[in-house]
Amino acid sequence: MCKRLNLFIKLGFLFSMSVLLILWNKPGIPAPNSFAYPNKFIELNKAHAEFMNNLFPAKTHRQSDTPELYIDPTLKQGLNLILPANVQKNLTLDTGYDRWEGLPTLSGDYLFLLKSWSDKSLFFSPRVSLTGSREGFSMTGGFRQLLTAETMLGFYGFHDWVRPRRTKGEYLKEAGVGMEFSALPGHYSDLTVSLNAYFPINERRMLKNEGNVLVREMLPTGADAKIGLQLPAVTQYLDMRLDGEVHSYRAESTNLTGYRAGFTVRTRNGMLSAVAETSKDSRFGENHKVEGNISLAFDWVDLLDGKNPFSAPYKPSDMRYSRNMRDSLYGRVTRKHDLPAGKSESKTILMAEVRDNTVHFNGGFPHLSNAWVTVQTSQSPWEDCMDVLTDSSGSYTGKLDLLPGAYRIRLIHKPTGRISDVKTVTIEEKKPEQEIIR
Repeated sequence: MCKRLNLFIKLGFLFSMSVLLILWNKPGIPAPNSFAYPNKFIELNKAHAEFMNNLFPAKTHRQSDTPELYIDPTLKQGLNLILPANVQKNLTLDTGYDRWEGLPTLSGDYLFLLKSWSDKSLFFSPRVSLTGSREGFSMTGGFRQLLTAETMLGFYGFHDWVRPRRTKGEYLKEAGVGMEFSALPGHYSDLTVSLNAYFPINERRMLKNEGNVLVREMLPTGADAKIGLQLPAVTQYLDMRLDGEVHSYRAESTNLTGYRAGFTVRTRNGMLSAVAETSKDSRFGENHKVEGNISLAFDWVDLLDGKNPFSAPYKPSDMRYSRNMRDSLYGRVTRKHDLPAGKSESKTILMAEVRDNTVHFNGGFPHLSNAWVTVQTSQSPWEDCMDVLTDSSGSYTGKLDLLPGAYRIRLIHKPTGRISDVKTVTIEEKKPEQEIIR
């Protein structure tokens, strides 16, 4: 009789939980607080509310900027059903939808093993990245070699293409090289190092403001380095890790430099962790962070049996900190993707300044790099005075000595007929100094 009673109690508990889950997703029931319920239930409730708002839109409804939640899981589930396990292992794919831009987004890369041996590998990795504002493609190829059973050294090169998403213009291109090193120094310690260098190949030019301004864009020249070190095990209960990175990316209007350093402590059973981190960047400034986390596994069976349902996620004897060095032959390259483009503008507007009897002038002619342009003055008609040479960006500078009077000044590129703005300057006549009569 007692066994039947316990069975009915358990069934009643399960039925109550089912009803509660249904009510959470029912329209009109307020969403649970984020600190009191699991995140997956909050996401389900948000998705359901978003669906009802789209089905019955209100006048005050504001379109959400969150991606469509069903795209990525549905696509991944379909690929899991049709792709072999070894293909899924080497494929990384994320999809979504940018509602602000009204465009689908995609990020994916695949690691092809062109040739694999027991102690080395030759690999090739294509990558595509489509955001709401930018599209990028890259190809990476490299070679890795096990020096010993506990050390690995690798070299690779890459080529990237980037341009705005909605345009059909020219791609910005860059090439780069990198190296990686991994080692297991002993006593369950783990070391990884990566170095990368980036070099722009071309620049993109465009005219704006009726051709008076030349806009030049190019990817920056730069380098970055990362190091991760899991310290040797000093106790069977804790794992400690150091992480650091530095970077510098520079272009004509880009200067991104910075560093990051962090120290992490975790219990080997995965229950407790603490992180202390400091970073500094020319864009975001200096930041410091200290945080702690608690992770617990939950068991329904123990709860129904009246036991404590919470426990540590792992057992210390699982040896989670140990790594097979041969797996490093098939890992993905660690480097920076989607570097920001540097942009500069050169104006064709003529700037002139008078100092004594000398006119100092400067400006630029878009698309006229390393070309001779003629300086003309006019009191009526125009007269040629001198020639100046533009630099690689079409900019020029010079000075001209004139007699006292009022002049109009301009620059002209006679082969094409392109003329700069006209400026009016006045050279004043110097008055003789009066003698001082004593």
